[in-house]
Amino acid sequence: MNEKSPAPAVILGLLIGAGIALGGWFIGRGFYDARMGERYVTARGLVEKNVRADIAVWTISYSATNNDVTRANAEVNHDTQLAIAFARQHGFSDSEIQPIPAVVKDTSQNLSMGSPRTESSGRYAVRAGIRIRSTNVDRVQQASQLTGALIEQGIVLSLEGDSDANPAYYFRGLDAIRPAMLAEATRSARAVAQQFAIDSGSRLGQIRRANQGVFEILPRDASAGGQSSWLEPRSIDKTVRLVTTIEYYLQD
Repeated sequence: MNEKSPAPAVILGLLIGAGIALGGWFIGRGFYDARMGERYVTARGLVEKNVRADIAVWTISYSATNNDVTRANAEVNHDTQLAIAFARQHGFSDSEIQPIPAVVKDTSQNLSMGSPRTESSGRYAVRAGIRIRSTNVDRVQQASQLTGALIEQGIVLSLEGDSDANPAYYFRGLDAIRPAMLAEATRSARAVAQQFAIDSGSRLGQIRRANQGVFEILPRDASAGGQSSWLEPRSIDKTVRLVTTIEYYLQD
C-alpha cells in the first residue's frame, strides 16, 4: 500500500501561513496609514503688500428746481459748463470728463400730507453732473478739496449718495502681484508648520490639504481682520492681504 506524499499538505500550509502574514501586514499598514492620516498640522501663511490706487472716479453732482422744467434744465446745463471748465482748469483732459445726463423729478407726485410744496421750492427738480475718471489720483484728490469754487459760482452741489466713496480710488494691478504673493504666503505657512514639527519631535511630510485663501484689498490703516474694508475705496494707499491655509502630514 502506497502512502500519500505530504508535499501538498505542506505547500497548502505554507500558502495559508503566507496569506495570514500578508493579511496581517496589510491590516497593520492600514492602521499605520490611518494613524498617520490623523497626524497633521494646520498652518496659515500671511503676506501683505502695500500698493497705491492707480485710478480714481469722481462724480460732481448738482441740481436745480423750478416750476418751469425748461428753466430748471437750462440751469443745470449752465452748471455743467461751469463744472467742465473747473475740471479743465485743474488739468483734466476732455477724455477724462464725462457729462452725466440730466434726470427730472416731478416733486408734486411725492408730496406728503403736512408738507406742501412752496412756490420757492419749484415743482421740477433736475439733477445732472460730470464724472471724472483719471489715472492721476493725486490730481483728483487735490481738486476734490476745492469744490467751494463751484459753490461760489452758484452751483448747488448735490449730496445724494454722499455715503459712498466720492472720489473713489481703485487698484487694478492685482493680477500682476498675485503669483508672487501666493508663493510668499505658501513659504510662510511651511515655515510655521516646519517649526511646529521640530518642536513636536516630528518631520514635516507632504501637503494634506491646501486652501489658497482670498485676496483682500484694504485701506492702508485697516484694523486687523478687515474691519475697515468698506473704507477701501476712499483710500489712495492700500494694503493687499492674503492668508493661505495649508495642512501638512507629520511623520516620526
